[in-house]
Amino acid sequence: MSKSLVNRAWLVSLLAVVLLVFVAACSPAEPVANVESPSKKVAIFEGGDVTLGELQEFAQQSGAGELSPESPQYEAIVAQLMPQLVEIEIAEAYAQEQGITVSEGEVNEEIEVLKDQIAQQAQAQGQEVDREEAFEGALQQAGLTESQLRQQLREQLPVQEVQERVTGGAGPSQEEVERFYEENKAAQFTSPETRCARHILFNKDQREQAEEVKGRLQDGGDFAQLAQEFSQDPGSAENGGDLGCLGRGETVPDFEEAVFGAEQGEIVGPVETEFGYHLIEVTDIREETAQPLSEVEAQIRDQLTTEAQTEEFTAWLQRQKEQRNVKYLPGYKPPA
Repeated sequence: MSKSLVNRAWLVSLLAVVLLVFVAACSPAEPVANVESPSKKVAIFEGGDVTLGELQEFAQQSGAGELSPESPQYEAIVAQLMPQLVEIEIAEAYAQEQGITVSEGEVNEEIEVLKDQIAQQAQAQGQEVDREEAFEGALQQAGLTESQLRQQLREQLPVQEVQERVTGGAGPSQEEVERFYEENKAAQFTSPETRCARHILFNKDQREQAEEVKGRLQDGGDFAQLAQEFSQDPGSAENGGDLGCLGRGETVPDFEEAVFGAEQGEIVGPVETEFGYHLIEVTDIREETAQPLSEVEAQIRDQLTTEAQTEEFTAWLQRQKEQRNVKYLPGYKPPA
């Protein structure tokens, strides 16, 4: 599993995703001309080190595939992965120094959460499998056994505990939550205006018939019945011409202009578009509405807390790297 240093909820979600897509993400192994010892140290620091074998394993777990010096992407992959791996190893070293361990009960809890996550994703993809079947299938697809997964969790959960200890107090003030809400209300917390509409579509050579049907509607004709009888749109004709509720940008420009320019209950048209002529009735107008802060405050606070904790943990790791005097083998030092 990816060992990215993140909050617990994100870790669980990532594990579930990686289990589902691991095989597709990994590229085939390339032949290696000169096989080096996996025990070779490619980075050292006070309290620990990083071996070539750990780097190769991390590359596979991260979806980069088998590391080969002959690959044109080799240097770029190493430069990308080494800083992450060094930070993980430092966090693991810190956990050992502080006596931070994980119980089997905590591992079991994470396994149960993973099963729920994977089952939900399988259901969202239309797979008719139960919780255990989804989990077993994901493990097989990833080429993992449950024992291997459990071992990876035993390694990762202490790192997660380190992050929680280091950043436990980080979080936004009420003022910061309110400011975020005001700055992002329009983009994130506002539902735009929508118009619910139905139409009767006529072919491009049927304008006169469109005018005739419009007259019948204005005389009290039943829109749904006339749509079923005359509309050339098979997708909506059976439903009386109902198109549901539409937002801006969801239809062709001329149709949108007519819909958003009409009053509720007004019959407009014939409106010409690339599809033919439309008679349109707006059945409901739903004005733009903003969610109040009270409804989204918890969501905002969680987001800002995660950002604050990530920033604080990143700073802590940087200090740790400086204090522990990290040194890299030539060819493995990431660019400054």
